[in-house]
Amino acid sequence: MTSRSVLLWNTHVWNSEIEDEFEKFLEMDYPGSPEIWLILDAGIPGVAGVARKYDHCMILDPEELFRHLPYPRFEEFGILHHSHFPVLAFFLSHRDYDNYWFIEFDVRYTGDWGSFLRSFEPFTHDFIASHIRHYREEPLWHWWYTLQHPTKAIDRTSCLRSFNVIFRISNRALEFIDREQRDGWQGFNEVSLPTLLYHGGYRIMDFGGDGDFTPPELRNKTYTSHGLKNGLLSPFCTMCWRPSRNKAGSHRNKLYHSIKPRSMLESPVERLHYLYTWMRNFFRYDLLKRTV
Repeated sequence: MTSRSVLLWNTHVWNSEIEDEFEKFLEMDYPGSPEIWLILDAGIPGVAGVARKYDHCMILDPEELFRHLPYPRFEEFGILHHSHFPVLAFFLSHRDYDNYWFIEFDVRYTGDWGSFLRSFEPFTHDFIASHIRHYREEPLWHWWYTLQHPTKAIDRTSCLRSFNVIFRISNRALEFIDREQRDGWQGFNEVSLPTLLYHGGYRIMDFGGDGDFTPPELRNKTYTSHGLKNGLLSPFCTMCWRPSRNKAGSHRNKLYHSIKPRSMLESPVERLHYLYTWMRNFFRYDLLKRTV
C-alpha cells in the first residue's frame, strides 16, 4: 500500500520569484505524490490574497502559534529557532498522513523535485534530514545547550545535530515529538529533533553528504556540506547557512541552500565577514585537527 504524504512549503516572504518556485511543486503528479500545502507567515503583506489562490494553505502567526501550542520555548528566540512548530501545528490538525515533508522557501533542487521525493520512498526512516552530526564532530556548536528538560537530561556527548531547512518526518515521530515537548523538552529544532528521536529509538537518516547517518549509496549524492568544530557550515558546499546566493549552483540534482531573492541577500560587507569568519575558523579548527 502506498503511503500518504504531505509537503509543507514554508515561507515568510512572497514575490513572483517565490511564487514560481512554490508552483513547481503543484505541477507534480505521480502515483503517491504528496499533497502540497503552502505555509504562510501572517506578516506577509496581502497574505489573505495570496492564500486565496491555493486550495491548500495555512496562515500562521508566530506569536499566536507560541501562545496556543502547549510546548515550552526559549523566550529570546523566535520562530526561526522553533521552525518545527508549524509542522507540529499542522500535524495536530491533520493527523492522517504517513509522512510529512517540510521545505523552507530558500531551498532549491537542481533537478526534478518529483524524482527527488520519489527516491526516498523506499526508505522507511522516521526522520530524514541533512548534515546530521554527532556532538564529537562539532563540540563547539553554539546550540547544544538549548536542549533542556526540567527534570531529565541527555548526556551532551550523545547528542546529535541536523540542518533542518528540508526534512521528512513520519507520523509516529511527530506523535513522539509532540509528547516529548508536552512533557517539558525544549530546544533549538536542529538539536532537539535528531537527538530526541534518536534516543527515543526512532530511525534517522541523512539525505546525502558524508556523515555517519548517510547510506553508502547516497554519500554526497544529493548535496555536499562541511561543518567546522564550532558548527559553521562551509560556504563552498551546496548546503550552507551563509552567505545567501541569488541562484543555485551548476551541479545537477543537488540541494542548495540558501537561495534568496536579490533584495534579501546580505550586503557585500556581511558576506565578506562571514567568509572571513569561516576561513579563520577553518584554519583554527580543521587544520589543527589534521595535525594533532
